[in-house]
Amino acid sequence: MKPPIDSATAVAVVEPQMKGIFHAPFNAALLHAVVLAYPDRTVSFHAFPEHSRVVRQILEQNAPSILEQIEWRQIPVPNAKSLPARWLESRRIIHNAVSSAGNVLFCSISRMQLLHLKKYLLKRKSPQVRAVLHGDLDRITEESDESFPASLFSLKRVLLMDHPPSLRYILLSSSILQNVPERFRQALSHSSWIDHPYHFPPIQPTAPDSLVFGTFGNTGDGRLLEQVARQVKAVDPSVQFRLIGFLSDQQTVDRLRPLIEDVTDQPISRENFIHGARSVTHALWLAPADSFRLRASGTLFDALAYGKPLVYTANAYVDPYFALEPEIGVRCLSLEEVAPAILELVHNHTDVGYLQAQKAIERLRRRFTPEELAKSLRERLAWN
Repeated sequence: MKPPIDSATAVAVVEPQMKGIFHAPFNAALLHAVVLAYPDRTVSFHAFPEHSRVVRQILEQNAPSILEQIEWRQIPVPNAKSLPARWLESRRIIHNAVSSAGNVLFCSISRMQLLHLKKYLLKRKSPQVRAVLHGDLDRITEESDESFPASLFSLKRVLLMDHPPSLRYILLSSSILQNVPERFRQALSHSSWIDHPYHFPPIQPTAPDSLVFGTFGNTGDGRLLEQVARQVKAVDPSVQFRLIGFLSDQQTVDRLRPLIEDVTDQPISRENFIHGARSVTHALWLAPADSFRLRASGTLFDALAYGKPLVYTANAYVDPYFALEPEIGVRCLSLEEVAPAILELVHNHTDVGYLQAQKAIERLRRRFTPEELAKSLRERLAWN
């Protein structure tokens, strides 16, 4: 147990919006890294009850020794429905969190909560606050179609308002910081970055008898996957594709069922996700070349977690990691290169090459572990 110390130097890690399992793996790994980085401070975790339970469960599996070093504090579950009620509840959550410790780290934050946070910090001398910005950042260049009054607190508008000196944003890779659009450079100049923290399960390196190519997550209308599968099967009908996730609707399912195994328009259970992930040999990442400039890629972490070599279309987020360990998979400059790359892998597969790819994945995974992240976290958070 940590000795009691001045609350002015205590660290509060706060999840102000996620109620269930969503973001729990990220938050557990981030909390783990904070505890390792600040052994001299009291660390508390503030979250809704169910989310807190899941985070604690993940840490019990991955870092049981640190559980007693964390003060577990619950945020009352919000029940507001109307916009005015949600506005007031959001303000209460933010104000309570900021007054809880000398240093505060928000694991995520909604745009409404960020507005409250900036207004609060601009009006008073306050603690050093850090806030992780997630995927919403990817939409700041898009025109909002929201009506009044929701349009008053679009993320674009909130980011461009006056910035309190005690607030610093945390972005989830150096590439995101480098790709901030010119219009938002000043607004996001108060930013640092970390690699996305992750608890990885062990990999048992195994050379497969045959190759199966899988796509992780919500694949929308599936048109990119369909295009690749049709091109590959026109040359070699025996090549297998599998979906570890779901599609947008039943019509899409019907269209892809002859090409892709396990297609469904319903979110799948965690058990089915794990079974599907283990059953494929390669992870496909298909997207336009200008995507993922301002957000992390879940598919990359699924591939790393299950030790699956990647076949991906070049993008700003994955490219720097691929440059560090190019044996983790195959980089394609465009979607047109994906089918030939898959056929090349199928027809020239060797056990040695596959095992080398898995070893490269294991090397790259180390930089995302809480233990590695903790080494630079104090510098990145830059608390006094």
